[in-house]
This record gives sequence, structure tokens and C-alpha cells, in this order.
Amino acid sequence: MLSECRTRHNAETHIGFSGSTNLQVQDIVAQDCALQELSGVAVLELKKLRQIMPPYSPPTQLQLSRRQELNTNIEQRQGTRAAVRRMKTEFEELGQRSNLPLPPELLGMIFDFYVHLYRQLPEKLLFVCRTWHVLALSQPTLWTKLDPRGQFGLFVVRPWAGTFLQSRIARSKPVPLKVDFTSLSLDMTPEVVKKVVAIPTFRSRIQELIISRADDLDFLVGDQPLLRSLTIRGNDPLERLITSPKQFNLAEKKIIALRLDSSPKLPIWPDSLLQRLQTLEVTLSHEPQVQSEFWAIIQKSNTLRTLHITLTYGSPPVLSHPSVQRLSIAYPYSWDDSQSHSLEELRLPHLQELTIHTWAPKPLMNLKLVETPVLSLRLICKPRWSYGDIDPAVDSSWVDGVVCLLRSTFRLKRMEISAPSSLVSGVLQTVEKDGSLCPELNALIVNGPTGTGTVKGDDKRNLEAKFDQLRDKVATFMDERQSSMSIY
Repeated sequence: MLSECRTRHNAETHIGFSGSTNLQVQDIVAQDCALQELSGVAVLELKKLRQIMPPYSPPTQLQLSRRQELNTNIEQRQGTRAAVRRMKTEFEELGQRSNLPLPPELLGMIFDFYVHLYRQLPEKLLFVCRTWHVLALSQPTLWTKLDPRGQFGLFVVRPWAGTFLQSRIARSKPVPLKVDFTSLSLDMTPEVVKKVVAIPTFRSRIQELIISRADDLDFLVGDQPLLRSLTIRGNDPLERLITSPKQFNLAEKKIIALRLDSSPKLPIWPDSLLQRLQTLEVTLSHEPQVQSEFWAIIQKSNTLRTLHITLTYGSPPVLSHPSVQRLSIAYPYSWDDSQSHSLEELRLPHLQELTIHTWAPKPLMNLKLVETPVLSLRLICKPRWSYGDIDPAVDSSWVDGVVCLLRSTFRLKRMEISAPSSLVSGVLQTVEKDGSLCPELNALIVNGPTGTGTVKGDDKRNLEAKFDQLRDKVATFMDERQSSMSIY
């Protein structure tokens, strides 16, 4: 009877994804081989460390006392199994500290770099030795990545993905989580979503949430004290938000970053939420009603610090806001040579950083900064008709567009530009000739053009040499300018 109950419980709680059994077996064999090789290397490294490191200091009286206390509680406690497991884990961790070649805090930092900087699987650490196993499990920040595909280099979801999610969510407790199941949208059925939602503490620990389907809105239900960032892609989730707003209680969410790439559906967003926003990212479409709703959201968000706008079509009005300090404007690739949808005027009295990404010079030529004291400007310029050429020659309209924008930035102190070499050279020559242009500029940073990473071999070396020469010219000019200013 007991075995039947356990079987039924496992069937109800297991998160099942479809997948190939043969592929699963091949994955397990490949992972075993990799882990065995990693374990051998780690053992050799540990032996070397033991030879050169001084003997580890004996446990302190406080640690010995705590171990004795834990041992007594484990033997006598009449409580939940979870509490006993936690005490056993802590007891084992304290016992294993004497076996570490390095202090546990330093080894924990190494584990963190190994997982997050070098993008390695934390599960590999569990198979090195018992000491590493205990230490890795006691470090919840190692287990916060919930992607069962990208970390393994897979293009399909395997049957063990459900167990993977359950394990990662449990081991990462109580660390905040970033949840983005967009890549699993074809495999994550409503039943799977319900089982993931049912995992204890899961929803209450979500800090960043990305939603691309209506079913994923189940992750937005309930008390979520840590939720700070919400991204909604597409219209389907918004339609569900409209039909049952009380279920999600957005007015009580402490969201400070909101990203929308479709119609915002203004009635969804309570004023109390908008007034707390510090970061807003929107994509403006050609529909007048949608544009007016977006501009209304921007104006109601009166404490904004960062604003990202992607302009597709239409004629947006003058952009004004009392508190925005960082603004990013992106113009997607378009066949419209006239760029009739470009923004024409900014009135942002507290703006400090401005970023513009454009495929044509007209948005730079059209934009006027009125009572907008920009201190830092970043330009990403990629000519539309480059036909795969990473560093194409540009016509004079590009240089005129950049110079026209610079005349509005009289307080500019820092400029960063990613553009073809001919455009950078043209701008540099103009600034050298016109001393009144950006008189307070003290830093000019030249990056390679976008797409440099695709260049290989001799072409890459020639391109790098060309931009190195250009950077030398910029450095010489800035040094001369600083010297002449110091004289006056």
C-alpha cells in the first residue's frame, strides 16, 4: 500500500517533458565521461594545492560547539523531515571544512566564477569529491539558471527537463530568480506550468519575469515581494490581463522596470504601478491609438530614470519628461529611405546619457535637443546599403547628421561611437576645424563598426589596424585639446 502511494505521488509531482529516450541515454553517457575526466583533473589539482598550501587551521571552539548542538538536535528533534535535512546539511558542511585546501569563502567565490563567468554547469562540482559536493549545495547562487537547453548546448527539450527545473528551484532557495521560459514555449504545456507554479517558494522568489504566452501569466499570480522587472512580449498575455485584472493585482506589485513590445493596453496598468517605474522600454508602432497609449504611459511614469524607445513607423510627437536621465532610441532596419518616423525634438531637462542606434543619417539630422543638457552620447551607426561590407564608405550626409546633432550638445563631455572608419574620420576632421563644437568634450571613444565579430583572418587584422590608427589620431587630438584648454 505504501509503495502504491509513493508511485502515485511521483506521478503527480513529476514535471514531464516529451523527448527521445535514445538521446537521453547518449546525453547521460557523454556527461558521465566528461564528469569522470573533470574529477581526475580536479583530484590532481587538489593534490598540488595540498603540497603548496599551509595546513588548514583547526575548527574553532564556536564551530565545534555548533556541530555538537546540531548533532544533538538531529538525534532528538521531533519535527519535519525538511528541518532535519537542513541541519544534516549544515552539520556535514562544518565537518568538511577541515578538508578544504582553501578557505570555504574563497572556494565559494571560485565556484561562482566557474558557473556564472565561465558558464559551466554547477552539477559538475558535485562529482569531484564529497567536500565540493557539500559546499556547492550550500551555495544557492550557483543554481539560479533555469534554462534546460542553452546551458547544455541543446536545441530540443529533453525528458529530464522537469526534474532539472525542480532541482534548480529547490537548490537555489532562498535566492531571487530570473524566470524566462520563452525557449520552452512549445514544450511547456499548461499542465507543466501548473506543476512548476506549485513548487514551494517559486513564485515568491521571482525577481525578473519574462512572459510571452498567456499561460505564463500563472507565474504572475500571488504575493511576489521580490518582483522588480516585468517583460511582456506579444498581445496574448495582455488580453488575459484585461479579462481578469484582479487575479494578478498589479497595483500591489513592486515593479520598477517594465518592457512592452506590443500594444500597451493602457487600462491594464494602474497609476500606482506606473508612478513607481524607474525603467521603461517600449516599441512604438504605426497605429495612432497605440502610440497615444504609449505616450500616456510615459507621461504617467513621472519617476522614470531610464527610457528605451524603439521607433518603427509613424510621426511621434516631441518627447518631454521631467525626470528621465538615460534615454536610448533605436531605429530598426527599414526600407524607408526618408526615415519619416524619426523623432524630432527632445525636452528632457535632467537627461545625462543619450544612445542612438540608426541605419540612416536622417534621424541624426532631424533631432533637436531643447533644454536637454546631455553629458554622454553614444552613437551606433550602420549604413543601410552596406551589402555585407563591415566598414563601408559613407556619404557626406552621415557626417552632416552627426555634426548637426553635436551642435545641440553644447555640454557634452563624453562621446562613444561605433561606425565605419570613414564616418569617424569625417566627424573628427570637423571637430578639429571647429573649436566651438563640443567645447567641453574630454573623452572620445572609437569602437569598431557593428558586425566586426564576423570578420576573420587577414580581413580582421587589416580592419583592426585601420581602427588602431584612427584611435591614435583621436588620442593625439584629445591630448592637444586638453593642453590648449589648460593654458586658458
